[in-house]
Amino acid sequence: MEAFKSPGISQTRPNLTRDDLAFHTNQFDRNGYTIIANALTKAELVTARRLLNEAYESYDPKIDGRKRVEGYRYSANIVNKDPFFAPLIARDEVYSLAQQVLGRDCILSSFNTLEPLKNQGHQRLHRDGGHPPSEKVAAINTLWAADDMEPENGATRVVPGSHLGNDPAAEMEEQAVQLAVPAGHVLVTNTRVVHGASNNPSGRRRRVMHLYYVRGGIPQQTDQKQYLSDQVQTSLSPELRRILALD
Repeated sequence: MEAFKSPGISQTRPNLTRDDLAFHTNQFDRNGYTIIANALTKAELVTARRLLNEAYESYDPKIDGRKRVEGYRYSANIVNKDPFFAPLIARDEVYSLAQQVLGRDCILSSFNTLEPLKNQGHQRLHRDGGHPPSEKVAAINTLWAADDMEPENGATRVVPGSHLGNDPAAEMEEQAVQLAVPAGHVLVTNTRVVHGASNNPSGRRRRVMHLYYVRGGIPQQTDQKQYLSDQVQTSLSPELRRILALD
């Protein structure tokens, strides 16, 4: 597979066209993943990095609702952390693809952030979802790169097309490729595609936001109504409230 070629981090976000959506839908259907360029601008990356650092420091499982992941800087319940984050869940470049795959009423299941520590972060290859290949996609994961994600700092490994079969994930390491995802870009994966995080040998920073979407009616990994503060909930637009399943 050819390496993904980045158009570079932009000062502005590109307009999403029907052709763009068709291209990403086709890649997602064929490979089990696609990479959306420049979903975050340079200015947004500066803000995101600062706020993610604060989120790692303030993480509390009692407040954030999910257990820490060993070997990583980690935080959860990210919509609760700062007003910067909530609009990202409805960002057109990514959410339009989520709706295309999961239906117009798809919702956010969880919003977490991970950063592998030096010489940490390796995962065995696995699938996140268990639905048969013949059924509709139940969930997708979107990985928003706040730093360049490369083999040197733990780029995600995937097995292209593995969402279409049932071969054991543990036996597919030789077919896996590491995906270089430049800062500001978003890797969108079918939860059935075989994948795994990789070791970070360099220790260079690799902050990634995980926004996980599911079909409407499927229980959330993080019950947003329970974990979002009253202040945050009342500040959200009707559309964001719908995506967070607050009503």
